[in-house]
Amino acid sequence: MPICRNGLDWRGLLRPLGVDPQRAGARARIAARITIGMALAHGVGLPLRIDLLNERRIARSLRCGSVVADEVFDEVFPPAVRARSSLYWTPVEVAVRAANLLANKAGATILDIGSGVGKFCIVACAAVNAKVHGIEHRPHLVDISREAAAKLGVAATFDGGTIEEQDAASIDGFYLFNPFAENMCMTEERLDATVELSAKRFDRDVDATELLLSKARVGARVVTYCGFGGDMPEGFVLAAREWSGGGKLELWVKHERSVQTDEPTSRRP
Repeated sequence: MPICRNGLDWRGLLRPLGVDPQRAGARARIAARITIGMALAHGVGLPLRIDLLNERRIARSLRCGSVVADEVFDEVFPPAVRARSSLYWTPVEVAVRAANLLANKAGATILDIGSGVGKFCIVACAAVNAKVHGIEHRPHLVDISREAAAKLGVAATFDGGTIEEQDAASIDGFYLFNPFAENMCMTEERLDATVELSAKRFDRDVDATELLLSKARVGARVVTYCGFGGDMPEGFVLAAREWSGGGKLELWVKHERSVQTDEPTSRRP
């Protein structure tokens, strides 16, 4: 039985990392036991954390098709942003599913609009064979995203680029986790006050996204989680709709190119 002398089962530290306890090597077993011993010595509990193990095993688990628990994955982020995970960051299970819907070919290029701390991008990059990039308007979240990707050894990239700067023709898949909803939230529900947030900003970003998607090439894919606040442009067909992580996940595929205009038709006053 894999029980340490303190009576704690070290298998619980291996399962969330995607390691089969029955096939775990000697090094993995020893690392788990050391973690238990150090936790007890310092008087702390044993949540499903990987602080004292190799953080890159998270990425390895995702590459093997395992879904890492959110509370485990979120340990790579600072406590302040980790606490907002359930509201603002894509759940790991949803990110894996969305990535598989978007990456319909090897080396697909995926753009996350409003990438936050980079959770979707990091998970997607680890889970599928794709080039994943996130754009985020808060500079400090871009920094956090890059640090988290580096910790896990994942090649996802991030910058502070705007929607208007993106080249739709070079992108195979777009991911949108209702990125503009924060504009319509009450002040106390917003992540912070470091950027402009307003109803006008909401309209502007939704219009810019619709215009960007209208320029996507035939075959481009869009996955929305809980929507994005606007309408899919002409030529996109709903290919899948399912519930995941408590929200609606939709896959849209561009089937034909329509005549483009300088600005999309706006339905907002």
